[in-house]
Amino acid sequence: MGGSTSRHPLVQFCFGMHDQLVPRHLATRELSVRIEELHGGGSQFDATLFVSDSDPSFAGSLEYATGALLPAEAEAFLADFAEAVARLAGDPTQQILEDVRALSAPQRARLDRLNRTEQPCPALTVEELFLAQVERRPSATAVCEGEQTLTYAELAQAAAGQAARLHAVGVRPGDTVVIAVERSVAEIVAVLGALWAGAGYLGMDPALPASRVDQMFERTKPAAVVARAGAELGRLSEIGLPQVEPWPAGADGHTAGPTGEGDPGRVAYLAFTSGSTGTPKGVRVPHRAVARLVHEAAYLRLGPGERMLRLAPLGFDASTLEIWGPLLSGAAIEILPAGLPAPAEIGGFLRRRGVTVCWLTSGLFRLVADFAPDGFTGVRHVLTGGDVVPARQVAALLERHPHLVVTNGYGPTENTTFSTVHTVGRAEDVEDPLPIGVPVPRSRAYILDERGRLLPPGAAGELYVAGDGLALDYAGDPDGTAERFGHFSADVPERLYRTGDLVRLDARDRLRFLGRVDDQVKIRGFRIEPGEIAAALREHPGVRDAAVVVGDDGGVSKQLLAVCVPLDPGAAPSTAELGAFLEERLPAYMVPGLWAIVDEIPVTANGKTDRAGLAGLGRPAAAAPAAPAEQDGRRPEVARFLCQVLERDEVGDDDNFFDVGGNSTRAVRLVGLLRRELGVEVGLRDFLRAPTLSGLLRTLARNSDPATGPATGPTPGTAAV
Repeated sequence: MGGSTSRHPLVQFCFGMHDQLVPRHLATRELSVRIEELHGGGSQFDATLFVSDSDPSFAGSLEYATGALLPAEAEAFLADFAEAVARLAGDPTQQILEDVRALSAPQRARLDRLNRTEQPCPALTVEELFLAQVERRPSATAVCEGEQTLTYAELAQAAAGQAARLHAVGVRPGDTVVIAVERSVAEIVAVLGALWAGAGYLGMDPALPASRVDQMFERTKPAAVVARAGAELGRLSEIGLPQVEPWPAGADGHTAGPTGEGDPGRVAYLAFTSGSTGTPKGVRVPHRAVARLVHEAAYLRLGPGERMLRLAPLGFDASTLEIWGPLLSGAAIEILPAGLPAPAEIGGFLRRRGVTVCWLTSGLFRLVADFAPDGFTGVRHVLTGGDVVPARQVAALLERHPHLVVTNGYGPTENTTFSTVHTVGRAEDVEDPLPIGVPVPRSRAYILDERGRLLPPGAAGELYVAGDGLALDYAGDPDGTAERFGHFSADVPERLYRTGDLVRLDARDRLRFLGRVDDQVKIRGFRIEPGEIAAALREHPGVRDAAVVVGDDGGVSKQLLAVCVPLDPGAAPSTAELGAFLEERLPAYMVPGLWAIVDEIPVTANGKTDRAGLAGLGRPAAAAPAAPAEQDGRRPEVARFLCQVLERDEVGDDDNFFDVGGNSTRAVRLVGLLRRELGVEVGLRDFLRAPTLSGLLRTLARNSDPATGPATGPTPGTAAV
C-alpha cells in the first residue's frame, strides 16, 4: 500500500476488542458491514475490525476508509474473517493459526472463475497446425519482406527443402538447430525447416560473447547451425558445428512432409534467460505450449486478412507470437528490415505495409506512440508488455485511434510468452497502472503465500502459473528446474511455475502486478538477474566483491549500476576495463552503464545489501582515449544537437547524458538528428555504452574508420529500445 496518500503510512489494518466501540445498532449475532461515518467523520486506519463480547455471543463491526477499500472488498474481508472464526470454533484442537483457511465460499468461487480457461485445442505439433493452414489457403500470402513474398504453399516447400539440407548434415528428430540468420524470409524458412526436420530451434545472435555461447552450447549441445556463407559468426564458427545455408540456397523442389513424431510434448524451441547463479537458463518449450498461445486465441486479432509485424529477436520469446500467431491462423507476417530501427521508421513501416497487428515491448511502445503515433493509423491491435506499460501513452493512442485495442501481455519465458492479458479499447477505461489481467486460454494463475497456500482475493502474494504453456524444464539443469517448477501447493494439485512476481486479485477479478519477490528486473524487455552480472564481475582477478542494482530516471528509462570492491584498493581496475571484461562474457544489454568503486558493499541494519544506498553511487564508465583530431571539428555541431535534445544551454565533454536530463526517448531523438543532419550512423547501443559528448565523438570516429566501421548484422535487443 506504500506510496498512496489515501492510506495510512504506518498502520493499515487494526483489530480491537472493545465493547464501547461497537455501536449498539450494529451489534448482531453475525459480523456486519455498513458505510457510516463514525468517530467524527473519518476512519483512523485503512480498516479497523472491532469485536465485543455481547451476550449471548460475539458481535462486531468493520470501520474502513473508502479510499483504501471498496464496499465489495470490505464485505469480502468480513466473509473471510467469519469463515476463519467458524473453522477455529469448529475445531477446538486447532493449534496452528496460520493453518486456518480464511477463504469463504464466495471468495473461493471467484478464484475458481478466474481459472475457467479450458478451450479445445488439437493435440498437434506446430508444423502440423501450419500444414492445416497450407491445405486451407495454399495461395494466401504467408510472409513478406519488402517485395519478396511466399505463399503458404511456397513456404511449406521452402521449409521442406531446409529440412532436407539439415537431414543431409546429420540432424535428426530431437536435436537442436541453431538459427543465426537475420530477420528475414530466410529466418522464417529456417525456423519452420528445423521443426520440419523434427528438431527444436534456438535463435542466437552471433555477436554474443564467446563465453556466453559456450555456456549455452554446454546445456543444449546443438547438432547444426543455419547461417549464411561468409557471415561473421564469432564463436559459432570456431565450435565446428555443421553449417547449413538458409533459403533460397539449394532450393530443389522438396515436397516431403515433416519427419518428426506428431508429439505435441516434444521441444519446439529453446530460449535462454538470465540466471542468478551466473549461468544462463535454457528454457525448453514444447509444441503444445506454442499451440496454446496462438491457436484460436480470442485475445488475439489474427486470421486471414491480418498482417502482423515481425520485429523481435528470435532469441526473445516475443518472436513466438510474431511467427506462429500469423502462420497458425492464416494471417501474413510483415518483416521489418534487419537492424535497429528508429521509432519513426517503425511507424512508417506499419503504415506503408498495412500492418494490422503488432507486438512492441513497453519501452518501444512508448517511443513509437510518442514520436510516430500516426503509424498506428491502420493497426487494429497492439500488444505490449515486458515491463510496466505506460498508461498515458495507451490512453493518448486510444484517443487518437478509436478503432484500436491495446493488450497488456504479461508472462515469463517459462510459460510461453503470455500468462495473462488485459485488453482495453477506450481511453476512458485506461487505468494507471494497467492490470495484467486474466489468464489466457488453457492457462491458470494462483496467488500463494510463502507456505504455498491459496490466498483470498485482494491479498498480495506470489504468482504461480500452470497449464499447457509451461516449459518442460531448464536444459541440463535439474536443480534449477526443481527450484522453479513443481507441485508447490497443498491447495493446487497440479504442476506449477513460480514466477517470483507479487500480485493481487482486484475487486473486478483482474490480476495486478505489485513487484518482485527477488531482485530480478526487466530492462528493454529483457529479463535480467543482477546476480548473474555480479557473479561475472567477481570472476575478474582484481575484484573482491560486486553488487548490481538498477537506477531509474523517473520511470522513463532504466540503467544497470555495478558497484565493485577491488581486491587491492591501491590498484583498482578501471571501470572501462571492467566494462570490457563483461562485454566478453555477457550480452550487450547486460553490461551496466553506471559504475562505482567502493571499499565495501554497504549493508542495512539486518545485514542485507543496501540497494537504496547503492543506487545513488553510479557514475558513467571511465572515459576512453580522446577522439581523433578530425572528429574534434564536429564537436560544435554534435554539442548543439546534444543541447537541443536535452533542452540545455550547454553540455560538458564528460557530462553523462542520463545525469543531465537524458532518457531513452531523447537518446533516440539524438541518433535520428545525427543521421538526418550530419549523415552519420550511430548505433543506439554504441551511444548508450559511452553516453557523453566525448564518447559520442569517439564513436563517430570509430564508425567512420573503414577498418573498424559500424558493425553489421543482427543487434541484441532490436525489439526493445
